[in-house]
Amino acid sequence: MNHTNRLLLPAPHDLLFDGCPPLSFARPLPPADVHKAAAAEVLLTDARPLGENRFAVAALWPRNTFLAHRATSSPCDPLLAAETIRQSAIHLSHTFCDVPIGHHFVLSGLDLDLDLPVWDSGPLPVVLGVTSTKTTTNPRRMARALNADVYVAGLHRGRCAIRFEVLAPRRYAMIRDRARQAERPAQQAAAGAATALPPETVGFHDDLHVLLATAQGLPDTAWQLRLRRDHPVLFDHESDHISGMALLEACRQAATALTPPAPGAFGPRQVALTAVASSYQAFGELDSPVTITTLPAAHGHSPDGGTRTLQLTARQGSRTLITATVTTTTTAGTRSPGPTVPHHGDQTKAVAS
Repeated sequence: MNHTNRLLLPAPHDLLFDGCPPLSFARPLPPADVHKAAAAEVLLTDARPLGENRFAVAALWPRNTFLAHRATSSPCDPLLAAETIRQSAIHLSHTFCDVPIGHHFVLSGLDLDLDLPVWDSGPLPVVLGVTSTKTTTNPRRMARALNADVYVAGLHRGRCAIRFEVLAPRRYAMIRDRARQAERPAQQAAAGAATALPPETVGFHDDLHVLLATAQGLPDTAWQLRLRRDHPVLFDHESDHISGMALLEACRQAATALTPPAPGAFGPRQVALTAVASSYQAFGELDSPVTITTLPAAHGHSPDGGTRTLQLTARQGSRTLITATVTTTTTAGTRSPGPTVPHHGDQTKAVAS
C-alpha cells in the first residue's frame, strides 16, 4: 500500500459513513490552518465530517519523536499524537465551526493513553476518530473537548483528548495583559547559572532538544526549564508565552531523567511514554524562570519495576503552569490501551496553543 496517497480504515465499520470519500495523505494542510509557520511542522493532511460533532482526521507522522528522528527502531512518540490532536482542534474549529483565522486557542488539558508501534522507516499514516463536545453553557464562549480514537497504519492504538477555549484577539489581549500585570509583582529575579542536562539523560543526541537544566538550590527531582528560542519545532512561530507542548515535553524529559539507565546501556535513554493526564492553569511568561518538579504519584512503580507513574508540576513564581501525571515504561512488549480519560468540563484557561 502506498501510505502517501490514500488509506481506508479496515475497522471499526462505524468510523466512516458509507459513501464518505477516503482520507487523503498526499500532502499536508496549509500551515495557517493549524497555526504553524513551516509546512514541515504540519502533521494533518485531511479531515472529514462524519455527522454531528464527529470527524475523521488524517495525519502523517514523518519522524518517530515529537522533536527529532532517533535514526533507530523505537516506539513512536505519544507526543506526536498530542500534537496531532492539538492541530486537529485548530483545524476543525476553523473549517467546520466558523472560527475565524486570527483567533487564539487556549489549552486547558491534554490526555493520552496509547500503545504505539515500533517504527523503523517511512512516514506513518494516522487517523483520529474524533468526537467534539461543548464544555460550557455560556453562549458567548467557545469551549470544547475533543476525544479521539487513534489509528496508526489502520490499527487502533489508544485514545487521546484535548480541552480548549477559543478567544477573539481583543479578549485574548486583555487576558494576557491581566496575566502579565499579576505576574510582575511576584516575578522572580533573573535565573542564575544553570547547566543543561546531558542530551542522553533525556532521550536525545542533540543538546538543542534539552529542556531541563540543573540550578543551584534545586533538589535532584527538580530542574529549571531551558528554552531555546531558535528551536524549529517548539518555536516554529513567534509566541508571547511558553507553549503547552513545550511544557508537556519538559515533563516527559523529567520523567526520563529520573529513570535509571539499563545495565550496560549507552546512548540516549529509551523510556516509552504510555499515558499522560495534564491540566494547564496559567500562561508561562518567557522572561521569568520556571521550575519543573517531580513527585511519585500515589500508585508509583509496577510490581516488575518496569512501569513508573510520576506527578509533575511546572511553576513560575507563585503560579502553577501545568500539573501532569505521566506513566512511562522501560519494558518490551505490547500494552492494551485503557479507556478514554474523561474530560473535566469547563476548566480554567491556561496556555494558548
